[in-house]
Amino acid sequence: MTKIDTRTVLVEEGLKALLSHGYEGAGIGPILKSAGVPKGSFYHFFPSKEEFASAVLAFYLERNQGVRTRLLTDKSKSPLQRLRAYFVHHEQEYAKENPIGGCLLGNLAQSIAAHSDVLRLELHRAFAAWQRDFQTVLREARDVGELPAHLDPDQTAAFLIDAYEGALVRMKTEGSIAPLQRFMTMTLDCLLTNHK
Repeated sequence: MTKIDTRTVLVEEGLKALLSHGYEGAGIGPILKSAGVPKGSFYHFFPSKEEFASAVLAFYLERNQGVRTRLLTDKSKSPLQRLRAYFVHHEQEYAKENPIGGCLLGNLAQSIAAHSDVLRLELHRAFAAWQRDFQTVLREARDVGELPAHLDPDQTAAFLIDAYEGALVRMKTEGSIAPLQRFMTMTLDCLLTNHK
């Protein structure tokens, strides 16, 4: 395995572990075993578990930004259709997982943000970028008359992320995507529907 491959394998295995077990529950030993990497190699790439989590988060964010960009800028769909496509995509991804891992942002925010200023800041930036992408789509929806007039796009973007992360916590607890489906029904079919 090359140097770059080893680091990539560690990050990919780390993502699985952090999603399944959280920061405290994700042991370096089991990650190394899954990756087939000796302990010394881990510390060659990552001086600490915090830096490892930071690398995993960066990998996760890059992948998610790609999904957001692809789905939320698809001009063949209306703005709210794009938003729906984003949530449907993730519902399908979560349905494949066993156990359900949820969102790394939410998982880390609950377990490590209070103990690591570095990760807390990275998470804050990640949530802000996600919110900006939603704001852009919701402003477009407002401009074309698709968003109910009483909803502020910026506040609605923040609320959607807040509610979505809450649904994901429930989803992990219940081992079912039902809370996410409920979130989608209440937001996309009720709150964001422009009844004329």
